[in-house]
Parts: sequence; structure tokens; C-alpha cells
Amino acid sequence: MANRAIVSNPANLLGALLVSAAALLACLPVGSAGAQELRAMCLACDVGFATDATKWVKNGMYRLDAVTLTDDEKEMGAEADEKRKMTRIKPLVLGIDENDALVQASVDAIDAMGNSGRDSSVLEQHWPDLTRRARYAYSLFMAEDQPVDFYKVYVRVGRNQYMVTVGRDVESGEFKMRPGHWRFLNEYGNPGSPEEVAQFKKVEAAAGR
Repeated sequence: MANRAIVSNPANLLGALLVSAAALLACLPVGSAGAQELRAMCLACDVGFATDATKWVKNGMYRLDAVTLTDDEKEMGAEADEKRKMTRIKPLVLGIDENDALVQASVDAIDAMGNSGRDSSVLEQHWPDLTRRARYAYSLFMAEDQPVDFYKVYVRVGRNQYMVTVGRDVESGEFKMRPGHWRFLNEYGNPGSPEEVAQFKKVEAAAGR
């Protein structure tokens, strides 16, 4: 009878539920549900392809992007965090101090494409101001606790139009091209997507030829 009276008492029942909930939470492993939401893609981490982004999100510098895995990615066992990029809340606007490094990274990217060695040489000789042709795209980690902001740079060399992705290390300020993330937009027989071509025209109109 005493036990029945305790359970039937609303206050006692609420207390029992709170104690049970606390016990259940205590049994959950540290870093499970909530921590998983604060991880982002990492290109060269020691373990796995995602790393802890908690510090960088909580300090207001970045927000995590949503991820929808494709059916193929799901079949391969990919995890959302391994594909999750970040968006910088207030991305750096590139200025003249960053131009030399930006041009050099673009020269390296165009040279690596192998379409025309002449184009990379012409770009290197003219050394244009590319800061007006750079647009912030996304951020991710190069290694643990090493975020990199990536910019898409829309480069014209004569009639040829290129889009190259260049990363800027947040801590060191060093620029590097992202291998494989480039495009010869008006390549004969293999043009860029309509969206890429339209963006090139938009950027070029704003920057001036």
C-alpha cells in the first residue's frame, strides 16, 4: 500500500521520472548524439575523414552545412560528417595583399589541368588582379583543428575560361589549389555546367574584363 501511495502521488511520480531520465543520460557515451553534429569533413586527418569542429562552430566563426547522402554514398557506408562542409559566417574579403598567392595558386591549377601550358605561362607573365574574381565557396578541415576557407576563382586567359578552387589556411594565411577541383569552362566538346558558365559571366561582369 505504501508503494502504491508513493506512485499515485504526482509529485513523487515526477521525481521518479526525473531520476530515471538522469540515470539514462548518464549511461549514454560521451560525445555521441550532440558531438556528432559538430563534426565536419577533413581532407588529411590522421583518423577518418571527419574531425571535431566544435570550437570553430561555438566561437561563431562557422556554421555546419546540411548533408544529404546519395544512394551510392549510403551503399558505400559513407557518413554524413565525412561529406559535411562548413560556411564561414564572415568570410575574408581578399585584398591586394592576397593577390600574389592567389595568382600563383591559379597558375599551378591551370598548369596541372594540362590543357595548355601556354595559358599558365600567359597568366604568370601578366600577373592580373584576381581578387575581384574570387568568390568564397565553403570551408572544411585540411587536418585536425586546421580549417581552410575555399574560394572559387574565375580566370580568363584570352578566350579560355577557367574556374579553379583555391584554399586559404585560416591560421597561416597560406594559399593552395585544391587538386582536382578546377574546370576548363569553355573546353570544346566538354564545357562546364550552365550554372558554372553563368557564374563566370556574372563574376566577369562585376570585375570587368
